[in-house]
Amino acid sequence: MAKFRILVASVFIVAIVGGIYSYMKNTDSNSRVLRVAFPSTKPVSSYEPTNIHWSDQYIFLENVYSPLFEFDNNGTLRAGIAEADKWVGSELQLSIRNNLKTENGTPITAADVVFSLKRLLVLSGNTHGDFKELVCGGAQLKSVEDNCPEITSKGNVVIIKTKKREPFLIPMLAALDFAIIPQSSVDPKTLKIVNYKETSGPYYVARDDGNGNVELKMNPYSYHAAKNIPQIVELVPEMTPKASLDALLHNQVDLVTTIDSARASDMLPFAEKHPQFRLHRTSDIRELFLLFTERGLKELSADERHYVATRVREAFLNIYKNNPAYSPVDTFFPILSDGALTANEQIKIDSLNARNGEKPDRKIEIGILHQGDRGLWIEQIQKYLPNANCAPITNIPAFEKHESISQLPDAFIATTDISFQEDINLISYSVNAGLFGLSKSERAIWLKKYMTTEDLKERLQMLSKLQYNALSSPVLVPLVASPYTALVRKPWRFELSTQYANDPLWKIKHD
Repeated sequence: MAKFRILVASVFIVAIVGGIYSYMKNTDSNSRVLRVAFPSTKPVSSYEPTNIHWSDQYIFLENVYSPLFEFDNNGTLRAGIAEADKWVGSELQLSIRNNLKTENGTPITAADVVFSLKRLLVLSGNTHGDFKELVCGGAQLKSVEDNCPEITSKGNVVIIKTKKREPFLIPMLAALDFAIIPQSSVDPKTLKIVNYKETSGPYYVARDDGNGNVELKMNPYSYHAAKNIPQIVELVPEMTPKASLDALLHNQVDLVTTIDSARASDMLPFAEKHPQFRLHRTSDIRELFLLFTERGLKELSADERHYVATRVREAFLNIYKNNPAYSPVDTFFPILSDGALTANEQIKIDSLNARNGEKPDRKIEIGILHQGDRGLWIEQIQKYLPNANCAPITNIPAFEKHESISQLPDAFIATTDISFQEDINLISYSVNAGLFGLSKSERAIWLKKYMTTEDLKERLQMLSKLQYNALSSPVLVPLVASPYTALVRKPWRFELSTQYANDPLWKIKHD
């Protein structure tokens, strides 16, 4: 009987210990799952590095694909898929990491890099930078099989030949347009990505229901892989500002990202009230602006545009006058930043902004691209500018085809990132998006000249002049700026940059 009692007690103890071990194991496993409120209901098949226009596209892609170079939190370039680089004359030689693989162990080599760069040229060019002008003589490749002696490989070294050393080539290659796409994931005929499990980044797609519910898993072969980063990421699709914060509060998600519809004005007071979450806040690099389109520039005089700009600016200053998350701005590149106005230019802009202008004698069509406070914006714009007709638009007009300018609004309101440093990817994107009023042909000419100018002082003078012309015309009308903010449940913590709006999930660590 004593032996039986000892046996029962032993079994009981083993069961308890086993249960505790199982609980601890599951708890530890669950603690590495990060549930993310993600403002999109798109299937993963809609994400394509050669066609990035929206912040949710960029943030999804930066977590599943890696570029050749990356920026650290201070804006310094560092190794990405290329672990070393050197210029030999006018040749850029990139040494590709030897141990990089997809999740199933397929090596990612120099051949995949050459394939990815040629694929970019075949499909569209790119939205950040102007790679086509620097390689292949600016010619349009028809196929990835076409000969392009400017992009080759030898062993695991990629060689990019240019006419001379290009100061912006390496920074350009840090943009997600230049993400490395494993050949094994692409349809060889259409070049469409068909397998999002085969990725070059820290995560791969383990599950996708086609409606925005996506499960990402860590690629153990990524150079970003680590035990204290999320091992599994669950994307919880499209939420309103109130819904995402409610979901965070009620333990339905763990992270509200910098691109969530809940803005700084929502997140800052929420973080103060709920200390169980950690707040990430960038500098004021999120800028709202009014931009006149080709139609507005052609059909409205400069005085009429000044009138519209003054009234819209007054509306936004009234909306955000008591909101500490927003500050008024009157320039695109901030004071003391690369490309900032000279003191004399700033005085002239201040004088121009003080003008009332001339009231247009027709309705002014204003598109609203940004969704945040759309109803409030429309109400206040129509209060200060009664002859305005505001309506939602779905994309930046420069990125859409129109049969005639009559299909365009006169102006539209949107938001973009700004930078304190010379950021070729941001500059080229802003130019191509029409933010400075250049025609399509003028954009290509300006960018080519800018990117081939080696003298930094001369380049920054070009930037300053570009900004001044856009502000004084006016084409571009800065309104207010705010930080990007994010919230995460403890014990997760942020290691994100204060200078970029990105949400690389491998920079969210577990205590």
